[in-house]
Amino acid sequence: MQSERREYEKAQDKGRPSQRMVKLPGETLHAKRGDTAKVIARRIALDKAEKRLQRLTNG
Repeated sequence: MQSERREYEKAQDKGRPSQRMVKLPGETLHAKRGDTAKVIARRIALDKAEKRLQRLTNG
């Protein structure tokens, strides 16, 4: 067994999220977004729930 412990250097956080090319449902093109994947997933889930609620209330 190895008893050697390795430490890895972490990148410095510059205080701003990285830009990603993301295509959300309903959009035709990818767009640069600074949101995290978690925020984007939450937005998609909320939009999906709102659409479902509208279908149920409008019949």
